[in-house]
Amino acid sequence: MSTEQRDKRHASWRDIFTIIALIFGGCCTNVIALERLVADAPKSGNLFTLAQFLFIAGEGLLYNLDFSSPIPQLKERNVPIYRWFLLVVMFFTVSVLNNIVFGYKISVPLHIIFRSGGLIVSMILGWTIRKRRYSIAQVLAVVMVTLGVILATISSSDTGSKEDVEIGTPEYVIGISLLSITLVISCFMGLFQELTYEKHKSDWREGLFYTHFLALPFFLLFYFDIKGQVQVYNESASTPLNKILPVPDWFQDFSTCCTLPKSWIYLIIYVLTQYVCISGVHKLQSVVTALTLNLVLNLRKFTSLVISLWFFDNEFNYGVIIGGVLVFVGTLLYTFGANSTNLKTKEHSDNLKIKKDI
Repeated sequence: MSTEQRDKRHASWRDIFTIIALIFGGCCTNVIALERLVADAPKSGNLFTLAQFLFIAGEGLLYNLDFSSPIPQLKERNVPIYRWFLLVVMFFTVSVLNNIVFGYKISVPLHIIFRSGGLIVSMILGWTIRKRRYSIAQVLAVVMVTLGVILATISSSDTGSKEDVEIGTPEYVIGISLLSITLVISCFMGLFQELTYEKHKSDWREGLFYTHFLALPFFLLFYFDIKGQVQVYNESASTPLNKILPVPDWFQDFSTCCTLPKSWIYLIIYVLTQYVCISGVHKLQSVVTALTLNLVLNLRKFTSLVISLWFFDNEFNYGVIIGGVLVFVGTLLYTFGANSTNLKTKEHSDNLKIKKDI
């Protein structure tokens, strides 16, 4: 048994419980904040993508700086900079497209389901490029996931009144097309990451930092769009903090006086809870096996889907529900059907893929 396996086996239940609380608390609260943002400003995807990248790059900068010299410098990289640039282009494209689709009649539940449907592309790439072999259970699982995504997509387009469907169909088609593009790019990105980390060993924090930090100049392409989105946020209703967040009694007076535009409050909650979620995922990755990690992440996504359908005004039908169940059951079947040789944990190569799936 390897040292890593022994460390994971000896992780205390208290640590695991705390980590899972971070994942479910952070990620599920993140979905609630996302629902509020999409409802108030559905076309503000570039703005909250920029907020994500700024926060993670800022936090990562503190970790990746070497303070041993009078003038702090970046620590020596394990991965060549040109590889980071290639990953940044793909990661930035995926992140931006995943967020702007909400402006094209794409609901949060469909977004969650669709982003879980990349197994078929990953399997094709693994079979053709990496010469991998897959079990019958894995192939069956991919078929289930693909059918689930197709069913949920078709069923979601049928929700709402006839007039709304006729008006929204062109935008909906654009949204589904963008999601499909991001799915393919994400799978190519995952393969490129895997090849990169097989050749260059790197700490996950290095990858997280450079893929966000180097992408910041790309947001200049959306300067005028983001400027307009900032104006929309500024014009949202000013709301006391205690009207949105539960606060203790001793903080009530301050929270009543402290008012901010509602959209900015939700954006701050969204960014902070996503960071908590990501931190929980990476901490869990360090103390459990890849199989357990996969199960927890799928259960978390299913919980987010239930929250999105149950607590918000997302129209859905049995087709969406059945499609979602097929996707998550198929993903679990794929995980259990993997051969023992394919269950080897690749901590570094899976890092950005985990971030994408959150």
